[in-house]
This record gives sequence, C-alpha cells and structure tokens, in this order.
Amino acid sequence: MSDTEASDVSLGGETAKATLAKFTMAVAGFVGTIAFARILGPVGIGGYYLLMSVVRLSTRPIGGLTNSVQKRLSESNFAVGEAMTVTTIAALAWTALNVGVAYLLRDQLESFVGFDDAVIAFGALLGALNLFILYQGALSATGRIGWTEWLDTIRSYLTLPAQLALVWLGFGAAGMAYGEAIATVLLLFPLLHSVANFDRPTWETTRSLWEYAKYSIPNRYLSRVYSELDLLILGVLLTETAAGHYGVAFRLSIPAMFIAMVASSGLFSRVSNLRSKGEPIAEDIHNTLSFTSLFAIPMLFGGAVLDSQLVVTLYGAEFGPAAPLLTGLLAYQLVRTQSSPLEKVVGGLDQPDVVTRVYVVLLVANAVSGVGLTLWLGAVGVVIATVIAEILRYVGLTVYLRRELPGLSLFPRALIAQLFSGLLMATFLLVLESSIQIDSWLILGILVGGGAVIYFAVLFAVSRRFRNTIFGTLDDMYPAWRDWKGFD
Repeated sequence: MSDTEASDVSLGGETAKATLAKFTMAVAGFVGTIAFARILGPVGIGGYYLLMSVVRLSTRPIGGLTNSVQKRLSESNFAVGEAMTVTTIAALAWTALNVGVAYLLRDQLESFVGFDDAVIAFGALLGALNLFILYQGALSATGRIGWTEWLDTIRSYLTLPAQLALVWLGFGAAGMAYGEAIATVLLLFPLLHSVANFDRPTWETTRSLWEYAKYSIPNRYLSRVYSELDLLILGVLLTETAAGHYGVAFRLSIPAMFIAMVASSGLFSRVSNLRSKGEPIAEDIHNTLSFTSLFAIPMLFGGAVLDSQLVVTLYGAEFGPAAPLLTGLLAYQLVRTQSSPLEKVVGGLDQPDVVTRVYVVLLVANAVSGVGLTLWLGAVGVVIATVIAEILRYVGLTVYLRRELPGLSLFPRALIAQLFSGLLMATFLLVLESSIQIDSWLILGILVGGGAVIYFAVLFAVSRRFRNTIFGTLDDMYPAWRDWKGFD
C-alpha cells in the first residue's frame, strides 16, 4: 500500500475529481436503467433489483468493517498489512456463510427474485462486492477519494456492456447480476495493486479493528433503516402509488448530495490521520463544510420554483403529486449536506458509539413523527418528519463537536454567499416560469441550465472564497493550467 497519508493530499482537488466521477457514473446508471427496463420489462428488471436488495443487505457487515479499516488505516503508523489480512479473511468467511444460508433457502430465494439459479448469481455478486467495498475503503484511507470514485465509475461502464451481452445471450435478470460481478472482479486487480500489503495479523491489530467495527457494523444497519423508513411508513399506512411518488422525488434529489458524499469520505480519513498525529483539524472541517452544500442550495431554490414542471416533464402527469415531496426532500438533502460530514468527523475522532446513539434517537423520533404526520397530512407528512429528524441529527452532532472541539466554526460564511446566489437564481426562475409555458424537455433544460449559470456566476462574483477555491482546486488537479493564464 502507498506510503501516502490522507493529510498529504489535497482534499479539495480529490473532492473535485470524485464529484466529477459521481456525475459520470450517474450517466451510466441512468442509461442502464432505461435500457434494461425496455429489454427485460418490469418483471425481469424487478427480479434483478430484488436480488440486489438481498445482496446489499448482506454486504452491510462488510461495509461496517470497511469503516473500521478506513479509520485504522488512516491513522499514522497502523499495521496496514495485518489489517488487510484479517479483514480479507473476514470478508471471505462472511461471503461463504451467506452463500451457505442462501443455498439452504434456495427455493425461497428463487421464488423471491423470480429466476432460477439465483444462489449462483447471489454468491458471485456478493463475493465480488464484499472484496471491492473492503479494498475501496482501504484506498480511501490514503485520502485518494478521486481515484477511488473513478475506479467505481469505470466499474459502472464495464458493467453496462457486460450486462447487455449476457442479457442478449439469454441469461435474463441473472445476466445483469453476472455482468456486474464480472466487472467488479476486473476492478479488484487495480484495487489490489493499490492496497496489496498482507502480513500475519496480531491479536492487537484484530482487537483494534473490532473495537471500532462493533459500532460501525450496527451503524450501517441503523443508517439503512433510517434511509428506508419513509418508504416503509408509506407502504404500510398509504399505498404503493404514494411510495412510487416518493421514490421518484427522492431520485431527483440525490445529486444534491454528490459533493457531500465524496467530501465526507475524504474528511473522515483526513481527520483520523491528523488526530492520530496530534495535529489541528478545525480548519479542514470548516473548509469542507463551506462547500458541501454547493449543489444542494440551488437545487432547493430551483426545485421550490420548478417542482411541478420538473416532475411532470420528466415522468408524466400521473407523477404530479410527487412535486411537493421533491421540495421537502431537497430541504432534507440540504440539511444532510451539513450533517453527514459532521457524522464522519465524529467517526474520525474514534467515537462511533456516539453515532450509534444518534441513530437510535433519530429512528425513534422519525418513526413516531413520521406515522403521526403521515396519518394527518398524507405522504408529505413523512417528508416533513424526515426533515425534522435530519435537523435533530445536525443539532446533536453540532452540540457534541463544539464540546469536543471548542471554538470550531460550523456555519461558514461561504454558505451565506451561496444562499444569496440561490435566492437571485430563484427570482430569475420565478419570473421566467410565470411567463413561459414549460411543455418540453428542451425548454425545461434551458431554464435549469440558465438558473445554474446565474447561480454560479453570482457566486463567483460575490464570493472571494469561492473564487480562491476554484483556482486552488484547478491548481491541485491541473498544475499547468495557471501558466496558461499567467497566475502565480
């Protein structure tokens, strides 16, 4: 594994590379969803999604173990080779155990997903993903989140043709699982080259990993339940239609989190590494929080103005009721862009038990308020409950971190400039929306694109911090670019 530590790389530059990878990967996912929906139909592609839901549930413990790996390997002078050996053995053992259980329940599994030999598809995909997730986390521990995300993006673009070929050969939904497994295995080789360093593990290393994993593993399950609670409440109290409206609105809101997702991973490793060396971390936290909401703010302002037009134009008039849900979910994502990095900071401070307690409180609060507000207001009630729960998460983490790190600033001034730019953008969109009939993708695209140009142009003009960040990030990514413009 490289001797590079998380504090040796530029978090801004790595975040920019990783965010670009996220958007590039989203294109492959969007194209693949449309293509396979048309080829396999709702039943066939539904079987693949059901199998993936079982696989993702089965990978949660390895995901929690990966958090432990990223935490420990980001610490200066931790025994990397020992950690890689013990966690690889754990991942293989967990895969074997799950495949054994799946074989015993093979009839039920095949009935659930709707195709034969589901155990083989399940085992191939689970084994590949468990190792990929683990080694990806080990690479992230070095702070190279840009390379980590681009490996995942390459995996997506290898997955798509592999799936198409296998589906064309007649493997159906199972072919989609085999295609993803093949692409994942291929990407294990460059990952292994980046992290390969295996030594005989000692009890001290194993115990250290477990001390963190005993909280990070349940945290993965708790966070999953927290993220799925809204759909569960809607499915129980209302109808499948309400759940469908929610799902569409939620998918439209996901890009708001792209920067926060990749920056949080980099911040986690950086905080852990600096803390292990006794160096200050407040500036890195403040800098990260300054721009994790960069996409979420304009999406919320724009979504509040164009929610109905966005939903109806993209999905059809029958999805009109999803419009108010979109605005609420964009507000949830905005709060989440600030709370998620704080959660990673707490984890980087070696306090995963605090995260566990926060999630337990959130689940109780979200469940109680979600049921009550859904019965009172319908589907929008569950969204309001989720926004309230996320605000509670932000407040709880803020209180804890201010106690642990006195003097830490958790509301950067850069957010004020972003809010101002978003407000001007929304005013522009509101004027145009009232005078233009939005009845096609082209007009909607022009409006959204125009709004984005105004937002970033205003932000560039009013915020020196934003300008300096842009120049600094470009310098980190492409050092030669300054010579072209003559910057020193």
